[in-house]
Amino acid sequence: MPSTLWTHCIIEQLKNYHIRFLSYVPDSIIEQILKLARQDPFFDILPLAREEEGVGVVTGQYVGGERGALLLPTSGVGNAINALASLAIPYQIPLPMFIGCRGELGEFNPSQVPMGQALRPILDALRIPHFELTHPEEVNVIVDGALKLAFALESPVAVLMSTQLAGWKDEK
Repeated sequence: MPSTLWTHCIIEQLKNYHIRFLSYVPDSIIEQILKLARQDPFFDILPLAREEEGVGVVTGQYVGGERGALLLPTSGVGNAINALASLAIPYQIPLPMFIGCRGELGEFNPSQVPMGQALRPILDALRIPHFELTHPEEVNVIVDGALKLAFALESPVAVLMSTQLAGWKDEK
């Protein structure tokens, strides 16, 4: 069972950067973060029907003077490509994305593997910097650095939360 301290680090970094709005599409890794965020009155949490909605929501929050983050599963990156490429990237929107990785180490569902393999090349093609969390002791530094980069670069930046860090999803 992985340590849940990594989730506390992410929550604290979000607060340090005044990221109050968390838009998400459900995912087992993301739920570990949201469980803590729901207990903290600092956060406003918005469930989404599709990931590309989150790009628009976070963009609107930023234009309105607030900060948000998008939490999504690996498969959802495919849904968000057009919104990222036609809105967030050209209009220089700082868009922190926390992506729960599937289709990699310990995956039981073969339908998750193709997007798991395509995730990094897609982010590279869009020139979205991305950083992977694999060990609890690196979470604070990587999340801090990724958030700093998103707001300095005024661009989407992805934090990939590996199953090595968050634990494997059990087959049900």
